[in-house]
Amino acid sequence: MKCSRKILGLMFMIIFFVLSAPPAKDSHAATIDELMVDLKSKDLQTQQSAIEGLGRMRDGKSVDELIRFVFTRAEDWKLKIKAILLLGEIDDPLIADRLVTVFNNPFINETCPAIRRNTALALGKEFNKGSRAVESLIDALDDSDILVREAAIQSLGKIGDSKAVPFLIPELDNRSFAIKFSAIKALENIGDARAKPFIKRIADTEHDPYLKEAALSALKNFRPY
Repeated sequence: MKCSRKILGLMFMIIFFVLSAPPAKDSHAATIDELMVDLKSKDLQTQQSAIEGLGRMRDGKSVDELIRFVFTRAEDWKLKIKAILLLGEIDDPLIADRLVTVFNNPFINETCPAIRRNTALALGKEFNKGSRAVESLIDALDDSDILVREAAIQSLGKIGDSKAVPFLIPELDNRSFAIKFSAIKALENIGDARAKPFIKRIADTEHDPYLKEAALSALKNFRPY
């Protein structure tokens, strides 16, 4: 009986201390502060973990920190790409506009093809129709790096803006398999009938079986004239 009373007394003491304890700090705000500190670390693994944590939060403060990191010239280019791709997952025109700046500004992208290629991929969102992202990706079809051009074509297809069609059609004659295939798929996704005769020509005359099959598949998805 005495033992039971002691246990009950101990339980009441624990409940009292829990109820009377001051409220805990906002863990979300504290985590952001910690990640902001880690983002300035000289250890790349620590920085990467901070970028991933900020990318999961997706609030105004964490997004601003990721953008600041991408715009800081001295940061590691591989980590910048990680931040860019995380920003690209957020459907926000304001963020997309900042990514366009990254894509176009050689001071920010340091003329690094890998940064430009991944920024182009990050811009491949349907909500970018009619935005300056489309103009920038169209301009990138003349880029000296074939992987940047391929990424631009793929993103133009994902955006689905018909404005890109006249610029994508010439890519169907490109000697690169990757460029040609990406152009077929992009035009298929846009579905603008202006591209249909050009795709049909590939379906009728192309010797490569993969390109021929891609063209035949694309023809089924075009809007009627």
